[in-house]
Amino acid sequence: MIDIHTHILHNCDDGSDSLELSIKQIKNMIEKGVTDIVLTPHYMNSYVQTDSRIIDKQFKELSIAAASMKVNLYKGGEIFLNPGIEDKVNSELCIGDTSYILVETNMGEFTNEIYEILFNLVQKGLKPILAHPERYHYIQNDPDMAEDFLHRNIYLQINAGSILGLYGQTISKTAWYLIDNGFAHFMASDNHCRTDEYILPIAKEMIHDKIDNYTAELLTKINPQKMLNNEKINYFYLQKQKIEKKGFFERFLRKI
Repeated sequence: MIDIHTHILHNCDDGSDSLELSIKQIKNMIEKGVTDIVLTPHYMNSYVQTDSRIIDKQFKELSIAAASMKVNLYKGGEIFLNPGIEDKVNSELCIGDTSYILVETNMGEFTNEIYEILFNLVQKGLKPILAHPERYHYIQNDPDMAEDFLHRNIYLQINAGSILGLYGQTISKTAWYLIDNGFAHFMASDNHCRTDEYILPIAKEMIHDKIDNYTAELLTKINPQKMLNNEKINYFYLQKQKIEKKGFFERFLRKI
């Protein structure tokens, strides 16, 4: 598995508060089958702790401490879509050596301002991944809104905790809807080091059982690996078809 959204880079945000805790979390993740970890501390215009120079320093320290471990670490950030942030985003905030960036916004409405920022990021040649869309109220109220982001060249990343119902039934239902309809490209832990339990493999197994193995692998390995290789990922990977069954038409989804 490849985890593209974590807060285990120590002393950067509301995640890990020590190098020792970060190493403990990484060991746990390796034991559960993780081969690659993207470190995505929060980045906000007004949040001085997430200055890229601090992220660089902490990343170097963690990389040295984890050098003997069988895992690949990648530096990135979870970028809050504040006005003007698109002018500050550069390769330092991209995931590894790719043009992919992880972004988030407030849990309320999607304003024209947010769409404009995302448009500007795409125009710069970047590939935004919107973190945990199932947690945004607008998408909970109308899950089909998620498809609009795909048409705008925005990828979507589901939280494993949402699949497990850790944020409540509404968010869980929304997450499953997005996956069922092919609106999700990644699933990640959003690990904040608040528990020793690592939930990504549990959520992956649930998708395997309820949907299929292809989808489970697509969200946790296939697409994440393409991202790390800076390869293009299909925004739409399901197509709708109609089949005649017992005198009526039934619509279903087929992988492409």
